[in-house]
Amino acid sequence: MKILNRIVLITACLISSTVLAQTNNWIGSLQAGAGYWLGNATYSIGGHAWTPEEGSVQLPDKISELTFPLDVAFGSVGGNLMWKKKFEIYGSFMGNLSDPSSKMKDSDWGVISDANTLDIYSESDAALTAVSLDVGGRYWFSPTSQTNRLSCSIGMGPSLLYQHLDWTISNVDQWYPSQPQLEHDTQSGLAATYNVDIVMPYFSAGIIVHFKRLSGRLDVGLGPALVTDEDDHILRQKRSTATMAGIGAKGTAELRYDLTKHLFALARLNTLSIQATGTSKDQGYGGELAGYTAEIDEDFALTSLDGGLSLGYNF
Repeated sequence: MKILNRIVLITACLISSTVLAQTNNWIGSLQAGAGYWLGNATYSIGGHAWTPEEGSVQLPDKISELTFPLDVAFGSVGGNLMWKKKFEIYGSFMGNLSDPSSKMKDSDWGVISDANTLDIYSESDAALTAVSLDVGGRYWFSPTSQTNRLSCSIGMGPSLLYQHLDWTISNVDQWYPSQPQLEHDTQSGLAATYNVDIVMPYFSAGIIVHFKRLSGRLDVGLGPALVTDEDDHILRQKRSTATMAGIGAKGTAELRYDLTKHLFALARLNTLSIQATGTSKDQGYGGELAGYTAEIDEDFALTSLDGGLSLGYNF
């Protein structure tokens, strides 16, 4: 329901922008659609670590890795405004409509045996709240026409991507790969939560090719990424937080067909890749880990691919 409320609110804001299109200098569009969002977010810890008791220590590069799935249906709304067919501002919002169809995975190395051996592995059910907001501006250079029906335009400008991903993990099924004689450990109910916020300002460049009622568009963008996350291991009563910095790359491909002067159909494919590093700070808040503190290097990676269909209105 929260996602649907956000979509309704953003749609209302976009519709209000049509007031600006009352002069011949302004044109714009609104669109809404749905599709599927694939991918996962992975964070791993290892390398340099610190505890009050031992001070600084050097661990293997990766001692634990958690992979959180996307794999959800989504709904989206978006729109743009163009002034004199040169200056464009645009925005899009996407939110998931289902929970992941795949499991969250947790792997630990060097717990029982050699540091290079996967000792503990688990899979768990995952529920997800995911939102993505992409806004920006672009300047389009005058189109180059090859014929009366074919034209090509190139544009570029700054953009900002924000994503919030919030998983709730439950029903753990855990086993020990290096100790096959041990039975599975299962734990029903809530096990952990993990949330991550991504802020990525980026510079993008794009090209649009028009042919009669059909047009194709390709955009690529690159920029720095700031990532903050929180992992609450409820079963162990330990919370880990981190702020990380890295780089992100984004690509978009669109195919649009104008059904009438005002109505159009749109197919879109987006891909996103983010890599970031930082330091995770651990805090025990109960049980055997009450009062425990530690720090350890953390690596974060997000890879995603989403595709969908939309219907839109030109004004």
